[in-house]
Amino acid sequence: MIRIIENSTLEFAENLAKLEKTLFSTAWDRDTINDKINRGEFLYWVYEQDDKIVGYLAIQKTLNDLHILGIGVLKDYRNQSIARNLTEKLISYFEISQFEKILLEVRESNEPATNLYQSFGFKQYGVRKNYYVNEDAKLFQREKIYA
Repeated sequence: MIRIIENSTLEFAENLAKLEKTLFSTAWDRDTINDKINRGEFLYWVYEQDDKIVGYLAIQKTLNDLHILGIGVLKDYRNQSIARNLTEKLISYFEISQFEKILLEVRESNEPATNLYQSFGFKQYGVRKNYYVNEDAKLFQREKIYA
């Protein structure tokens, strides 16, 4: 089940912080997550299975854009289309929102993520040198298509 998180509690933010720390070498802390969600700066889509959060997609809202901060799925739950389903929810939200584009960075070596984003129409527009420790980031964006 996927749900969007627009309001947070410290307990919920603690669970998200632990999940991020499990998945990534750098992660937001509990208080930052809680504060940013409750102030409307961050949105999280969480994927719940077996009574726990097994995946998430986090975005930061700016004036005109959505910036994907992270997307992650616990190792035991990968290859079940969870990241794809979370990205579909983000795209649906984006299409009816006032935001003009979605931005993100991805490690140059992360081909599965690159393939996922490209399958949703994201286009690479640059490279940020040394964005990660010892690795560059590919910069992607998806602009809103107006009919």
